[in-house]
Amino acid sequence: MKKAYEQEIEMWNRVFEECTPVNLRNLDLKVAPMFDEALKLFAEKTTKILDFGCGTGDISFQYLQYQPTHRVLGIDASKTGIRFANKTAKLSNYKTATFLEGGEHTIEQLEENSFDGMILSNVLDVMPKDVSTTVIDDLERVLKLGGYWFIKMNPYYSKEELESFGYKNAGNNIYEEDHIMRLRQATTNYWKEKFTRFGKEIIYLEFEYPWQEGMNRLFVYQS
Repeated sequence: MKKAYEQEIEMWNRVFEECTPVNLRNLDLKVAPMFDEALKLFAEKTTKILDFGCGTGDISFQYLQYQPTHRVLGIDASKTGIRFANKTAKLSNYKTATFLEGGEHTIEQLEENSFDGMILSNVLDVMPKDVSTTVIDDLERVLKLGGYWFIKMNPYYSKEELESFGYKNAGNNIYEEDHIMRLRQATTNYWKEKFTRFGKEIIYLEFEYPWQEGMNRLFVYQS
């Protein structure tokens, strides 16, 4: 299982290697209307956020589009994703954004109660259960009381859909493709029960990504 998770990181390193950094200042970044409005609200309610598993920083940059002076720290295990994000931040003159290569152990080095917002986009459902539990525990420590969670999950797929993607069940609801971890499948109710510890549910919505099959799920909570 651990090897499949490590292979997942290497896969994203290869994918992000193909990305070209650009100046985003003159671009109107959008995902889907409901998602965009939810992120805009999250940006209005927060001033210093941690985007854990940020990849190339897509959501961080959209967040900064709404609030350009707010502070952003992005962390991702993909070195090529982080390289892209830092170059894009520089080209876009986002001086309050910092992106670091790291994983769950990086969170341990952050100060307690140092952020008022957390972004987790397609993160908790693409890692083993024990790792996701550790990540949640550590992120709770660094989030201020009254802070906000902005959590996006992959769609919940049927068995037939997973098979059509070429995903194979590796046990414990984990699905792999060519020995690379791609998804830890869990229902919306499972995640809602998991997230009750965060506090008040502000938003739950389902929306389509232009480049992904199925209905993505967004959870916003206030601690």
